[in-house]
Amino acid sequence: MLKTYDEIKAELGDGPARFAPIGERSFEEQLESLTKQEKSCYDTLKKRWEERVEEKKLKGNKSAHSNIQSFPDEMYLTFARCSPGSKKFDVESAWKVMKAYDQSFLTLTASKLESQLESKTLFLVPGLKSKEPESHDFFYMRPSRYFPKDTSTEIVINNLGYCMSEMVNSKEKNAAEGIAFLANMDDWSFTNFSISYCHSFMMMLQGKVPVRVRMFLIVNPPSWFNNIWSIMKSMLAPDFRKKVHMIPESELNEYLMDGFEEYLPDDIKCGKVPTQDMVNDFIKYRKCVEDSK
Repeated sequence: MLKTYDEIKAELGDGPARFAPIGERSFEEQLESLTKQEKSCYDTLKKRWEERVEEKKLKGNKSAHSNIQSFPDEMYLTFARCSPGSKKFDVESAWKVMKAYDQSFLTLTASKLESQLESKTLFLVPGLKSKEPESHDFFYMRPSRYFPKDTSTEIVINNLGYCMSEMVNSKEKNAAEGIAFLANMDDWSFTNFSISYCHSFMMMLQGKVPVRVRMFLIVNPPSWFNNIWSIMKSMLAPDFRKKVHMIPESELNEYLMDGFEEYLPDDIKCGKVPTQDMVNDFIKYRKCVEDSK
C-alpha cells in the first residue's frame, strides 16, 4: 500500500516529503466522477487493449508484440485523459498512443535510474508552478549536463519518461490538465546536442507517453540558438510550437507564479533551493514509494 504524506514525512523528513502529493482523490473516486462519455472511453480502451493482449498471447512467438501486458487500471484513465489533440477522452487518438507506448517505462525505478538522476540533468521541482489560472507543475532540465557521446539517448529518454510519468501518475490535475517544462540552457553547446537525441526528446514531449505538455520554457538560450531551433521546429507539430517560449531568465516572472525563486533550484541564478538537496530528496522519496508497493 502506498505511503501517505504524513508517513513519508515521519520516515524521511520534510525534504523528501515535499515531493509527496497531498489530498489526492483515490482512483475509484476519479473513476466515479467521470461523465458517461468519459467512462465509455475508459471502458473501451481497457477492453480493446486487454483483447489485444490475449490475441498476442494466442499467437505466441508468431506475433511481433507477444510480450505486451495489460496496463494498471489507472493507466487506461491516463491514456484517455491525455489523448493527443484538442479533445480529451478521444478513443482513437488515445489508442494510437497506447500502441506506440514502450512498456519498459513501466519497469523504471529510482534505483535503476539513480546514477542518471544524480547527474542533475533532469528532475522534478516541487512547488514550482506556472501563473494562475493554469498553475501547471514543472519539471526542470539542464541540457548542458547531457553529452550524447558519453551517455546513450536511451538513458536520458528513460529519465524524461520516468519524471513525466511520475508527475501525471501522482496528481490528478497533472493528468487532466497537463504539465510544464523548463530547460535552463546555461553553458549549453553543440557538444550537448545530436539530431537523434533531439528528435527522440521532442517525440516524448508530444505524445510518445500519455502526458500533455502545456508549456515549454527555453531559458537563456545562446545567441546562436536559432540554428538549433530551425532543426527543432521541424520536429514539432504546429500547435506544440505555440507552447515554446525562448526567453532570458529576467522574463521568467511573466510565466511563473509569484515567488517562483523560492522553488527554483539554485542551478539557475535566480533560484534559491539547493539543487543537490532537491535531487537527493527526490531519489529518497521515489525509493520509499517504490519499496512500499
